[in-house]
Amino acid sequence: MYQKRANSIILVLLFSIAAIPIFPGSAAAEVSKKAIIKIPKDKETITEPSRKPIEEEIKVEAVEGEAKKDEEKVDYSYDPTNKVDPFKSFIVVKKELEEKEKEKPKPYLETLDISQVTLSAIVLGDKENWALVRDSKGDGHVIKVGTAIGTRGGRVIKILEKEVVVWLYYTDMRDREKIPRDISMRLPAVD
Repeated sequence: MYQKRANSIILVLLFSIAAIPIFPGSAAAEVSKKAIIKIPKDKETITEPSRKPIEEEIKVEAVEGEAKKDEEKVDYSYDPTNKVDPFKSFIVVKKELEEKEKEKPKPYLETLDISQVTLSAIVLGDKENWALVRDSKGDGHVIKVGTAIGTRGGRVIKILEKEVVVWLYYTDMRDREKIPRDISMRLPAVD
């Protein structure tokens, strides 16, 4: 019985010793692959390599492997300037654009309500008509067709002999729809 146990232990040991170089990736297999037996030219005896050069070779190869990995890595950085944020809601972007438009400096006539402006004179030309309007301070401003006027996004659409027609936008009760309306400004009557 003792003999069978000893034989089985010996077989297990022999198998494990024989199997070590078979499994790739194990430390023993790596060392056995990298072991270099040097035969000196003047001596024909085989000398066993020392442990130190093998460990140095493994370290050198590890450093070279890391250097190759560093070469493969490419540093990339994302620069979001002048690019659309893909994670932003379209509604938020639309509101931001509307706010930017509101922040733009408006011409003086767009800061005044249409009731603060009075029509003073009209000049009819061959190609274009002009009108002179005065603000509440008494300063005069020349307008023509297409000039922005009023706080409600108004535009001058017609300049006739005795009146100027301005198109203003009014919102409905719920502040949803912009409804355009024609406002007529007439020259004062001369006595």
